Amino acid sequence: MKYYAHCVSLVIVFAAGSAWGLGFRNPDQGARATGQGEAFVAQADDASAIYYNPAGLTQVKGTQFTSGMYLSFPNISFHPVGGGELSTKDDMFMLPHAYVASDFGLPKWRFGLGFNIPFGNSVTWGTDNQLSALVDKSTMAIYNISPTVAYEINEQLSIGAGLNIYYGDLLSRFKYAPPMFDSDFEFRGDGVAVGATLGLLWKPHWRHSVGVVYRSPFAVNFDGNAVVRNPPPPFVLPDPGPSPSNLTMDFPQSVAVGYAFRPTKKWKLEVDVEWTNWDTLNVCKLNSSNPYVAMDPRATVAFNWHDSFFYEFGTEYEINEHWQVRAGYIFSENTVPTETFSPNLPDSDRHVFSAGLTFQTPRFTVNATYQYSLSTDRTISGSAASPYVDGNWSSDGHAIMFTSTMRF
Repeated sequence: MKYYAHCVSLVIVFAAGSAWGLGFRNPDQGARATGQGEAFVAQADDASAIYYNPAGLTQVKGTQFTSGMYLSFPNISFHPVGGGELSTKDDMFMLPHAYVASDFGLPKWRFGLGFNIPFGNSVTWGTDNQLSALVDKSTMAIYNISPTVAYEINEQLSIGAGLNIYYGDLLSRFKYAPPMFDSDFEFRGDGVAVGATLGLLWKPHWRHSVGVVYRSPFAVNFDGNAVVRNPPPPFVLPDPGPSPSNLTMDFPQSVAVGYAFRPTKKWKLEVDVEWTNWDTLNVCKLNSSNPYVAMDPRATVAFNWHDSFFYEFGTEYEINEHWQVRAGYIFSENTVPTETFSPNLPDSDRHVFSAGLTFQTPRFTVNATYQYSLSTDRTISGSAASPYVDGNWSSDGHAIMFTSTMRF
């Protein structure tokens, strides 16, 4: 069982992150949307529509440049069956985003270019506890550049499409049988992939709008080097040093549908439902010329994740021409089953609360958002990584987000 747990980390650690019930997906890509619980698909009326719903770009007039940063401070706690408490170390992470959109003087066409990190996080457990046999430190980021176009068919209906050019980068590291041996495993790799985003926005009346967005699946082949330092017994082969290695990981398709209702011109309510097809992430295999990896059948690992939904509710109110306030709530379903539970991805059902504030002038806008996330406690028994992870898991997190926009 101990060695099977090591093999779980060979693959699952690469996807590490402080998961929010979404696997390792990052839905927070603009402070306005995040401030209203990501319920933005049926609104999407600024340059961040490149991510949330490309069809919404037809609401942008002139040229907009938007950029910002999401700063997250998650905390994951583990109470093992035998007693005690472990928690992650120094897990603050930053997610930048930037979007530019313009009509180029055309009445019906809009064009945009976006940059964000839609997948990936980081987790650090350190080397001084039982979990270091599964993960010491792991980081992964999937960067996305999205050239986008939108077209207004008529005053009620718009469509949009974006090409997603992904670049993935990862690092994973864990200890072999600590503290008996000073042995550890490390993999670094990167890769590229291509996908697409399609959007539709229908506004039959100024009070009502409906948005739909589809994001295609893609796969990244992480290509790099694996190193096993000071291999522990019973291994007797010489250490080959950095060895060419690769792993292909499937990323899911998703569909989001949103409905927005405006009781008045200044007040908007929206509800969105989003489905993520994590069921396609089943088995991954680490291929390596390193004999310690290549000869071990445990390097083939089953994720067997579940499809999941998250439900988003948000509201926005315009106080006056300069100030807006917003609030939101998300319920996010668990993705990771007990059988493949890991400290790299301690997923659980989550409740996410947010509040935001906007100050704007005709040329400049600043958005600020606070977010709090609280997981449902989860008791694990019978995971492939047992007995390392048997016990009670809980997590919460704070985050702040800032986005600024210039209009020309």
